[in-house]
Amino acid sequence: MSDKDIRNMHQIHVNLNATVIEMVVTHSSSLIEAANVVINTSGSSHGAEISWRSKNISKSSSSNFIQVVEETRAAIEEEGSQRNSLDAWKSCIEGVGQEFKNVETLRDTIRNLCITNCRYFVFMKNDRERVTVECAYEECEWRIHASRLGNGEKFAIKKLNSNHTCGGGMQVRSHLKASKRWVSNIVKDKLQDMPLYKLTDIIKDIRREYGVQLPYHQAWHGKELAIKEIYGDRSLSYDRIRWYCDAIVQTNPGSIVEYETIKGRFRRLFICFHASLLGFIKGCRPLIFMDGTFIKHKDGGVLLGATAKDGNDDMFPIAYGVVDIETDENWEWFCQIFKKLFIVAVLVHYRAAERKRLLDLLNAIAYTPRLNVFQKLIGKLTSEAPGASTFLLHANPEYWANAIFSGPS
Repeated sequence: MSDKDIRNMHQIHVNLNATVIEMVVTHSSSLIEAANVVINTSGSSHGAEISWRSKNISKSSSSNFIQVVEETRAAIEEEGSQRNSLDAWKSCIEGVGQEFKNVETLRDTIRNLCITNCRYFVFMKNDRERVTVECAYEECEWRIHASRLGNGEKFAIKKLNSNHTCGGGMQVRSHLKASKRWVSNIVKDKLQDMPLYKLTDIIKDIRREYGVQLPYHQAWHGKELAIKEIYGDRSLSYDRIRWYCDAIVQTNPGSIVEYETIKGRFRRLFICFHASLLGFIKGCRPLIFMDGTFIKHKDGGVLLGATAKDGNDDMFPIAYGVVDIETDENWEWFCQIFKKLFIVAVLVHYRAAERKRLLDLLNAIAYTPRLNVFQKLIGKLTSEAPGASTFLLHANPEYWANAIFSGPS
């Protein structure tokens, strides 16, 4: 007997309102004695209680049997919780006088009731003062009318006819009232626990738990609405980039942050934390990898990154940037800022005023066209910052210094 057979037997006994299931499970033909399994469905609202009594079962067979029992327990508890949720929805409308927190809560409750019972309804009146819904079948007498209580937000049912005279419900698994808001209310808690909750899993879970077949686009809209309610509007987060850049500079001295806009709209962002820069200089191989990748959300954009490899051969992020599109102009902007990092890294132990003076000296060294001036400035830099001159002379000055640049070959 497999675990599927056990679940099927349990379902049969549930339909027959039986409280105890007695089973004898034999693991192999060589076993003389067997195990008694008792699944008790009484005394618990969350599912069945399972126990087993072993009679001379071998160790390997016993462990396999325990695994089957535990899997069956989990499946029964899951079915019980789903059944309790649906049962609560079936009786969510109690009668005349029932109050609701606001009109949205009333609408959601009516929607849950009709989806659970496979019924379709239409709003005859639907505003901030009153809500009236009727069955979609014209001859049916089912009807709910509710209105606001005084000047507050609460709503109460004033008239109710809970009997359907149309004969039957919807015969399809999809439901027109399974809106994105309804999907959002269902998946919101799961998204907080599982931020990577996939759309395919949302569709499968809602079909299994609520019997509603969602189209892909409806599941997507529902998930997006849930994310917005949990984390806020994504587009509004751009207003906080300036605050974030200032916070980085204040809390991480030595970090480099560049932020640009066009007519008040975001264009590009560059961030390099001081710790990442020092980590590359002191603990990584002198090799830098640069690449970009698309950002997959409705606002688009491209993520540019500079990474290295540490002593364990793992990827080590140095700096990253966010731009609107991947173009030569944006890459040049990224590389120009990135090039400054190593000059700053050599001079991190100098005060800000001294660092600015040394940076001006480095610019003069790079741009002077005369070799004698270049050598004179290098000597001056060596006397003031020996580490900086050593670093620059080992960085192939024929590629960045005008005085010794050989030109095109």
